[in-house]
Amino acid sequence: MALWPQAILFDFDGVLVNSEPLHFMAFHEVLKAEKIELSESEYYQELIGFDDRGAFQHIFRKHGRNLDPKTFLRVMTRKKEQMMQQIHNRRYSALPGVEQFVRGVWRHYPLAICSGALREEIETMLEGISLRDCFKVIVAAEDVSLGKPDPQGYLMTVKALSEKTKKDLKPSDCLVVEDAGNVIRSVREAGFATLAVTTTHSAEKLADANWVVGSLDPDEVQKVLPGLRMTR
Repeated sequence: MALWPQAILFDFDGVLVNSEPLHFMAFHEVLKAEKIELSESEYYQELIGFDDRGAFQHIFRKHGRNLDPKTFLRVMTRKKEQMMQQIHNRRYSALPGVEQFVRGVWRHYPLAICSGALREEIETMLEGISLRDCFKVIVAAEDVSLGKPDPQGYLMTVKALSEKTKKDLKPSDCLVVEDAGNVIRSVREAGFATLAVTTTHSAEKLADANWVVGSLDPDEVQKVLPGLRMTR
């Protein structure tokens, strides 16, 4: 029987980097210009797990506002500009344990990222925390027609990783590392096993995951997944 997992797939924001505060500030500024007030608690309770498209659609619908194509293009463009400004100002860092964990597993497993963030944001921040070389595949918001929490992105990631590694990977061969409960539920239904990190939500809200940890500190992860191969 093949060793499990055969690949590890990571969400990005709130799992590898502490970029959720950047996203909140960017959304807050863009929506303020549209006369919509977004609170921090509202962001964390309602928008985690959505890509930018889904988040704007949710907020405009909630406020009874029409998100016509012109407005949609405007808010998406401004959100990207706000994010890139904060990224270039280096207002982010790797989350606790991430560098040690990723460097510990990347020689043993093919690693990939599936994120609702834009590719430029992901690539720039990965370079900033010196982990870009560890990931064979990145599936970003612009690569999918259905954003998270739909599992389409993770299924695309498995397919791309299979092609890259010349292995016939299936969802059941992969471990998904996530911080959003709605995404965890959808990817488990698609056949993935999940490791939840409580960087954004409490353990209670992530109870649908197979395993839950407070951080990706290697010692903490190996307590719940002792069979995980890791170089120390």
